[in-house]
Amino acid sequence: MKILVYDDNPDFGGHQVMACFGVEALAADRSLNPVFMLNPANRRLYDRLTAIKAQTGNLEIVESPCTTRRFQGIRNHIAAKDFQTLEKVFQSLEPELILCVQGEIEDSSLAVLAARRTGVRCVSYIPIPHTMKLMGAKLGGLRDRFNQYLFNKPDAYITISASMKKILRQRGVTVPIRVVPNGIATEALDPLPKVEARNHFGLPADKTIIGMIGRIEFNQKQQDFMVRTFCEHPPQFSGCHLVIAGDGPDAERLGSLIASCARPNNITRLPWQDDTVRFYSALDFLMIPSRFEGVPLVMLEALCCGIPVIGSRRDGMQDILPRAWTFETENADALAKAFAITCEVWQDHMPALRQRIATEMSMDAFKANFHRAVTAPNATR
Repeated sequence: MKILVYDDNPDFGGHQVMACFGVEALAADRSLNPVFMLNPANRRLYDRLTAIKAQTGNLEIVESPCTTRRFQGIRNHIAAKDFQTLEKVFQSLEPELILCVQGEIEDSSLAVLAARRTGVRCVSYIPIPHTMKLMGAKLGGLRDRFNQYLFNKPDAYITISASMKKILRQRGVTVPIRVVPNGIATEALDPLPKVEARNHFGLPADKTIIGMIGRIEFNQKQQDFMVRTFCEHPPQFSGCHLVIAGDGPDAERLGSLIASCARPNNITRLPWQDDTVRFYSALDFLMIPSRFEGVPLVMLEALCCGIPVIGSRRDGMQDILPRAWTFETENADALAKAFAITCEVWQDHMPALRQRIATEMSMDAFKANFHRAVTAPNATR
């Protein structure tokens, strides 16, 4: 079976990390002939695919003649030349299935439409089907209305959680949707001694350490909301120290906010940490107050390391975390209350959570589920 995996996004994101693990599973199957068509500007993706090709010897890499751009859902209506080009390429490659990697609905939508025009079965891998308005995109509300025509163009979807499947249904999807939970390399997550990890980062040994890690971006990740809540609820957080790791577009604004808050000496800033296990090992709690997410890999990794996670009651957090560990998005009082409750009860829930991550969300489980979702037409989990 010849499978064409398509991704013409010039940027490399978290959904592509997981997609590449899925491609590894496809390439390991000698009954399949996978071809990956990518944007030549996406060098990180190219390097990752080259490694898969060297590892398996069963992956062809080709360049896409097209690229996803801002307002792609609108651009598709004036993209006759792009469609003609893609249709010719698809016809020359003769795939039996086209798997489109879509971070959100506009990404790679040219290929979704071209696949339909050429009559080739198309599956979309879409971890983040949220509205553009929620994600803070320019003219998001208008684009959401305009993009409605895209949702039933694929023959099927693969997404990452029950919450994401529900969102797709709410947005009008009627075709089959298969749920493939994200996976992590559980065997590599071996926590370090807490004292050693805290010393490495210069964190206080006598405080309860609450951590955040990820892209510094206020609209989604809500670091500003967390800092304000931490500073404005002294009874709940009096014996705590907050550490925020990451970089991003709002890093400078975050620095200014911390400098002006009431407890700057109780907050530590760190750059992004490649050694995430060392970071989790220094924590007592991981905090994810995001307005939206998919299924955060940092949540799965922290839980696997035995670190409780407190998150907003959205998306992958509400699918996996105990309800008492979650709170209404952007509600500071609810966050403070959830923190107080979690401090009391987290040890009761942790063994079952760690077992669930190890069995349902291991990398082996992800690869097997992804392979099955792509290759088994009637797999409609």
